[in-house]
Amino acid sequence: MKNIMDFIRKNKVFAVIRAEDTENAIRFADACIEGGLKLIEITFSFPGADGVIKELSKIDDVIVGAGTVLNIDMAKTAATSGARFIISPHTDKEIISFAKARELLVASGALTSSEILNAWNMGVDLVKIFPVKAVGGASYIKAIKETLPVIEIMTTGGVTVENFTEFLQAGATSVGLSSSLIGSDSSTDPKIISQRAKMVIQKLRELEK
Repeated sequence: MKNIMDFIRKNKVFAVIRAEDTENAIRFADACIEGGLKLIEITFSFPGADGVIKELSKIDDVIVGAGTVLNIDMAKTAATSGARFIISPHTDKEIISFAKARELLVASGALTSSEILNAWNMGVDLVKIFPVKAVGGASYIKAIKETLPVIEIMTTGGVTVENFTEFLQAGATSVGLSSSLIGSDSSTDPKIISQRAKMVIQKLRELEK
């Protein structure tokens, strides 16, 4: 688990893959990986997502996991497919306990300070603050981190290729990029996705200087 968290702290950006089918999901993920992104979240929002995780898990130096995990059955399917992490939009004790027992990294959604602390105390590795844009964006993350500095935060929902560094500078451990990276439908050219991913990598390098 420590190694995965170290990997996340180093790479910081999750490519959140939402697609209509497995073919497009693999196409989008491959484009993100080609552009340099190493954290791939396959959302359980389309049939065959588990098969995509299984396929992408064969790639070296990339960590692949499941997102939009809504219940324990989804969590079990994710684990069987080879997911290294499980991300939920909510906090579910059963999912958290299952992930910890399987030595999978787990991120759970929360919003208020009480919800965030509750999720952290349940043992999550990352608290996913979503939708972060709706509650004030990076300024909200800064306020939360000032009060709860030990909590590792992941932000999604309004985080874009253009503004993601603001969330990292505010104290987020990691961010999730979805539509601003891969587009909102299946028509996005993989070359464009790769270019956006390369832009993200360049911004990360500038941030680390």
